[in-house]
Amino acid sequence: MSFGFMFIIVPIGLGLFALEFYFLHKRGYKVTLDQTALNLSLGFFDRFVGLYLTERSLVLVHEAINYAVLPEMPLNAVTFVLTFFAVDLIWYIFHIMGHRISIMWGIHLVHHQSDEYNLSVNFALSPLGFILRSFMYSSLVIIGFPLEYVVMSSYLNAFYQYYLHTEFINTIPILDRLFVMPAHHKVHHASNEEYLDKNYGGVFIIWDKLFGTFEPMKAKPKYGLTTALPHKDFLNIQLFFFKKLIQNFREFGFVKGVSLLFKGPEHQTSDVPRVLNITTKVKLWKVTLGTVIYVLCYRIMITTENIPVLITVCLMNLSAIMIINGIKTPRTEVGWRFLRRRVVHFYDSFRASW
Repeated sequence: MSFGFMFIIVPIGLGLFALEFYFLHKRGYKVTLDQTALNLSLGFFDRFVGLYLTERSLVLVHEAINYAVLPEMPLNAVTFVLTFFAVDLIWYIFHIMGHRISIMWGIHLVHHQSDEYNLSVNFALSPLGFILRSFMYSSLVIIGFPLEYVVMSSYLNAFYQYYLHTEFINTIPILDRLFVMPAHHKVHHASNEEYLDKNYGGVFIIWDKLFGTFEPMKAKPKYGLTTALPHKDFLNIQLFFFKKLIQNFREFGFVKGVSLLFKGPEHQTSDVPRVLNITTKVKLWKVTLGTVIYVLCYRIMITTENIPVLITVCLMNLSAIMIINGIKTPRTEVGWRFLRRRVVHFYDSFRASW
């Protein structure tokens, strides 16, 4: 399949965020380089792994046709509207599961770790969430919804949610009775006690109103998790919660360990383990350089059929993600210091020779 559309999405998303970033900074909203770099690195890793998972998930949805229990619905406008509503209902169910089942919260918390609210939050995703949603969307194909309508609706659903992560729009009168608005989604991303586990809808707010999970925005939202995470790197953020779930088996035994996989995150212990011994030191030049490298290499990666070239650009993409996030280990820190000393020594020698 062609991944050309995926390359278009990345620079468009970055361009819109860059424009928003300028106005956020100008108007005094909280927006830091560290959090932005973390969101970007998470998003770039999601798209890097997602390049493979997208194709796998589409194959999964397509294979569901072989297990269809009902004849396929006719291809017309009514069927498409029904499919679009059905996909959003699946998203609503998936979203609730992502918050109320710990093993799925380990995937979804990546999207909620940011204590800032802007378009860069759209990038903060885990690639595992994509494949799980695709598995759930496959159920629609089994009961007769047309494959192409399911795929199209899933992408439109994701595109709609992009603009929800902005401070510059709260609501659109009248439309807010049916559709999810940024104000609704701000509530969802807030850690205020009255806002927890509210407003799960993706496109339509009607699901929250029907099933009792709706909450209008009244008090100012406090964004982020109820307990801030010490990790600021894209690897520990995605791994630490699963380490907790594994530790449960050692600490509480097999039976309780299994039960804690499926209970809500509030049943977990409060410790936040570290999986990898890495830290971050974000610099603007690193974010800029890493982003340029990533976008250029991503373009090559989705078009090349040359295996050595593919391996090379994949490694460069991973390096770019680490550069953006400012990843450092004790070993790399020693390496950077040695390199800096050599550069300074060379510069001093060059000046002395003149």
